[in-house]
Amino acid sequence: MPPATTPRGGAGRVPPSGDARSPAKRPRDSDDSGSDGDGDSDSDSDGGLVSDLKEIVCLLRLIKGGANRDGQRMCEQIIASVAAEIQTMLEETQLKFEMERQNLLKVLSNTSKECENSLNEEYSKLQETYDMFCREKDAHMQTFRDLFSEVEVEKKKLLEQYEHHNLFSEVEVEKKKLLEQYEHHNGDHHVIRT
Repeated sequence: MPPATTPRGGAGRVPPSGDARSPAKRPRDSDDSGSDGDGDSDSDSDGGLVSDLKEIVCLLRLIKGGANRDGQRMCEQIIASVAAEIQTMLEETQLKFEMERQNLLKVLSNTSKECENSLNEEYSKLQETYDMFCREKDAHMQTFRDLFSEVEVEKKKLLEQYEHHNLFSEVEVEKKKLLEQYEHHNGDHHVIRT
């Protein structure tokens, strides 16, 4: 492969075949009367043309190689640029995803705290209501026990009164029987006397 420093154009280039043509031109310029000089000049001109064509072909190959290298370098630059853009897009997407994830975690954390606070408040209200119910239940139970005790006392009094009344009734019956017996006995004694 030719070196990269080889010029692509013909500007400022000294033809390598110039030295080969110059001896042919010099005899043509210096020899004005020789008839063999025309044939030699035509042959030298054809040889110089072939050499120029070969040089042009070589230069075209150099240009093509340089163009290929430039195209490859450009492709590499394009690929590197696209890769950098893709990497940037991936990093931006990852950063955006991370930010959205952090925001979602914050929202979930705040929602969780709000739910926890709400549950604690509701539990406190429920506990307070339950404690109040227990106090009222105990108060009602105590009132019921007191009322039941009073009923038992009244029942006992009524039973005592009933028993006393029965006893009094029995006494009255016995008293009445005794009076009847006494009257009957007195009546019989009076009849005997008469």
